[in-house]
Amino acid sequence: MKRKLTAKKLIAKRIAEVLGYVGMILIHGAIVPTTIANIMGWSNHTPPLSMVVLIQAGLFLYLIRAVAQKDTLYIISNGFGFFMQSVLLSVIVFN
Repeated sequence: MKRKLTAKKLIAKRIAEVLGYVGMILIHGAIVPTTIANIMGWSNHTPPLSMVVLIQAGLFLYLIRAVAQKDTLYIISNGFGFFMQSVLLSVIVFN
């Protein structure tokens, strides 16, 4: 039998969800400037290829887990991160 959430638990759950999205924005905020700078030609300093590939592999595995658990926050976050790492990887390889 499914129990109802109390108002306190519901508020705590919503706060946790909002904090998760804020965390996602902060994490990807570190990836986006490097990627954009390399695409636009503002910088020729790319992260090491091994680092990008390992981050991409980890994000892909996390994405599989998020899809299996139907966790929207992590599906969005890992999907976006995987996409940005793919772009950065293509910049490193084809540049």
